[in-house]
Amino acid sequence: MTIGTMKKIIGIVVMAILFITLNSLTSSTNAYANESELSKKTISVNGEYSVKVAPDIAYIDIAVNTFNEDAKKAQELNKHQMNKVMEQLKNLGLEEKDIRTTDYRIQPRYEWKNVEKKNNQGGIETIREQILIGYEVINNIRVTVNDFQKVGTIIDTTVKEGANKINNIAFGLSDAVKTKKYLEALKGAVQNGKSKAEYIASIYGISLTVPAVISESGAYLPSPINYGMEKVSASGVSYDSVSSTPISGGEMEIRANVNIIYQY
Repeated sequence: MTIGTMKKIIGIVVMAILFITLNSLTSSTNAYANESELSKKTISVNGEYSVKVAPDIAYIDIAVNTFNEDAKKAQELNKHQMNKVMEQLKNLGLEEKDIRTTDYRIQPRYEWKNVEKKNNQGGIETIREQILIGYEVINNIRVTVNDFQKVGTIIDTTVKEGANKINNIAFGLSDAVKTKKYLEALKGAVQNGKSKAEYIASIYGISLTVPAVISESGAYLPSPINYGMEKVSASGVSYDSVSSTPISGGEMEIRANVNIIYQY
């Protein structure tokens, strides 16, 4: 065996010994760390809190439906009535950004009618057929209202000016109010969790400092609440003499949950 070969073998053996030694040291260090972690005592609690808040935004779905035997005339009539509605909305202080078209379509309207026709034998028989009687134009808009005092007035005024239906009203929260109230609920959840942990610790005479871990464990932010509503304009009703439709948004709830871990 040459001297060069022996040197190579010795080098490999040395490297193997070093690898085994380092691996053993690493395993010992990890084991010590794990034992250290396991030896730490903890108190883990969940905190929760909710706040009630009145909605500050209303969404009103307004519809103008028109009908005529001629599709073009039905469109023109719809445009005329919707322009009056839009003008009144702007007079009430609403801006373009607060008004959004959600549906616009033209659809044929049919009726079943009895029709007399000559049969193959030359006689007359009565059959039922769908007959095109005209066209309906449907134009729906959604109005965002930030001033609740105006909601009832908007409903009554738009119906008076040509809106056929108020299909729905939804109440919601602006981003600013939602954020503010959620932070309020989050603070309450942390305080709730702290009170629980301190009570548990007091039973065993444990002294707590600051938490080792605080994490959000869930939140509930409400979506707009829909209230089905149908207010249809009718001839013979003097809306000028009728008081504004009363509207109440009720209350909404925002909840926060946290998980808190104390070490001692």
